[in-house]
Formats: sequence, C-alpha cells, structure tokens
Amino acid sequence: MTRHRVLAIVAYKPSARDPEGETLADELRRLGYTWVQGIRAGKAFIVEVEAESREEAERLVEEMARETRLFNPAVHTLLVITLA
Repeated sequence: MTRHRVLAIVAYKPSARDPEGETLADELRRLGYTWVQGIRAGKAFIVEVEAESREEAERLVEEMARETRLFNPAVHTLLVITLA
C-alpha cells in the first residue's frame, strides 16, 4: 500500500446560484479588479489515503464523500484529484 494525497473539491453546480461567489466577484470588481467576470465558491479537502493505486485512492475518497454527504449532489459537484 502507498500513501496518496487526494484533493476533493466541492463546488456549486453551474446551474445553482452561488451567493458567496457572486458577493466576492462584486467586491473584487468594486476594488478595481474589473477583469473578474465571476467566481464560484467552494470547499477543498485534502485527504491522505492508503491505497494500491492513485485510481483506488480517488475511488475511495469519492465513495467516502458520497456516503458521508460531504457534499449535496443535488446542488454541488465533486472533483477528486490525486496530488501525489
């Protein structure tokens, strides 16, 4: 078994309203960052996993996220990436 660091990113689906991202984008434009067209807010988790492969580590984290309701699949997306 090898230790893997897996990044899980939870964000609102493109079709879902994102008040935090909208507020951040508005404030940044007010501060002069006029090139900011939009921001989608979310959460990131780095999970250390013992697994045989990167693919297995990602599968384990995705399974854990779904079983523990780490995100709401009705309004969120989940992106899982092995870091190292």
